[in-house]
Formats: sequence, C-alpha cells, structure tokens
Amino acid sequence: MSEGIKTILAEDNNVRLDRYIRRIFPNLKQSAIEKSLRKGLIKVDNCTAKSSDRVSSGQTIMIRYLDYIENTNSDCKYNEKLVNLLRENILYEDEYILAINKPAGVIVQGGIKVKISISDLLDQIREREIFKIVHRLDRDTSGVIIFARNASVAKYLMEEFKGRRIKKTYLALTFGIPSKDNGTIDYPLVKKYISGQEKVVVDEDSPQNATTHFLIIARLKHNVAYLKLQPITGRTHQLRAHLAHINCPILGDGKYGGKKAFIDGVANQIHLHSYSLSLKLPNNKEVTITAPIPKHIEKSIEALSFD
Repeated sequence: MSEGIKTILAEDNNVRLDRYIRRIFPNLKQSAIEKSLRKGLIKVDNCTAKSSDRVSSGQTIMIRYLDYIENTNSDCKYNEKLVNLLRENILYEDEYILAINKPAGVIVQGGIKVKISISDLLDQIREREIFKIVHRLDRDTSGVIIFARNASVAKYLMEEFKGRRIKKTYLALTFGIPSKDNGTIDYPLVKKYISGQEKVVVDEDSPQNATTHFLIIARLKHNVAYLKLQPITGRTHQLRAHLAHINCPILGDGKYGGKKAFIDGVANQIHLHSYSLSLKLPNNKEVTITAPIPKHIEKSIEALSFD
C-alpha cells in the first residue's frame, strides 16, 4: 500500500470537515471518512481532527493512504454482513445507550491493518445515528458491550467507568483451579515487549494497580475451573494476565497460557465472556444487561462436567 499524500488547501470558512472532504471526493461514504479521521489518516494542519470540526480558509487538509480509504469505502459486502450481525445481537437500548452481545472474533476498534471493526460501523447500526465507544472488549472476548447515543452520554459513561461505578461480571474457563473458593487477585500490571510480542505482565514495582475478584462456580474435569470474575480496575488484558499469573490461564488463550491453555476435545477459542454490566443511566435508572453464554463455552462446560 503506497503512502501517497493528497494535500488540499481549504478555500471556505466554517464548513464541516466531513462535508468539505465530500465536496472533493463525492463518492466517499461518511463511514470511510470517520474511520480515516480516527486513524489519523486525515489531518488538518498536521493535527488530528473530527468530522464535525469546521475548516477555515487557508488550512491544509492532508489525506494519507488515499487508495486504502477508497478501498475501505468500496468494501460494502462485509460491512453489511457485520452490521446485520450487530443488529441481531442487540441486547438492550434506550434513549441513552445501545448494548450488544459482541461475538468472539469481532474487533471493537482496530488499526490500519484491520479490515473492519465495530468502530467503522457506528453510523450504520441505526439510521441517522452515530454511536460513541465508551469501553472495549478484546477481539476474542464475547459478551456485553455498550455504546453511547451522543457525546454527553459518552462523557458520562466514561466517567462512570473511570470511577469504577459500573459493575462488570465475566465468566471464564481456566486450566488450573484456584486454591480458594473465592478471593482477590491484586497485582500491578504493565505492558512489555517479550520475544517481539506486546504482553501485559505483573510488575510489583508498577503504580498501575489492578484488582480482580473471583468465585469458583464449578470444578470440572481435567483440572478446569468455571469462574465468575469481577474486575475492579480496567487494565488491558487484566483478566487474562491475572489468571495466567496464578497458574490458571484461560482456556484457548495461548498468548498468556501457552500450550497448557489448550485441551483436546475443547474448542481452541478463548473461553472468556463479558456476562453482565450493571450501571446507572444519566436519569439515575439502574440497569443490568446480561449476554447469553456463547455456544463454544456452553459446549466446553458440558464436555468437561462430571457425569
């Protein structure tokens, strides 16, 4: 992919950036423009910008990887398939939020090498709406994820997540059973490059504290535990790194568990599911949103249960 740079000199004042771009490239869809702005492929005066920003006469609009943007713009079939999948998995919606049961394997927000992600389709789930991302799930983690219907709700929810007022519950199958029926994993986590791969690891000297509560739901065959997990903090890969650190890696998680994370006869998928979110909406209404357990985890529980 060539890194051709298209430079445009703005000639108008107070026109929305996305509309100005569409004047020059009338065939570009809004979703392609939004995606390119988020990835920093379109900049104004060499600074990141939003679609709603207003251009001023004399500003320079720089567009990188125009061939990539145009290719993204024309990739409609996969977009439609994923949009339909997201619509089919809506769990809850009201005037403030939309909640989806994210299938495993679907990316919430990706980089330039990612073909398509949910973030690229937030203007297509509901007509004339563009939802806002307020939190994320790993690509291979299934379950509840919520989106805000407008910027003010997004700001409110991000503060709720930051203030740890939103209760998150996950379900997982692990190879290895914790020594106690319930307890707390409380180890600081940091990102490090290990053998050329970025991983999150425990570092006792790090100020980045991370806390996870766990409860054993069931002890299964082959030294497998069925766990309920409640992360208090929201560090990247927190559950995966914490469980691997106590020698109970999540089934299917080769990145953190290596070979021991795989068992014959069990799907080679990560067995981690965002089961529920409990939160207070801006109108003080309390809601709990739950997502049904995915089939691969259900089948594994059945296969590993004692007769």
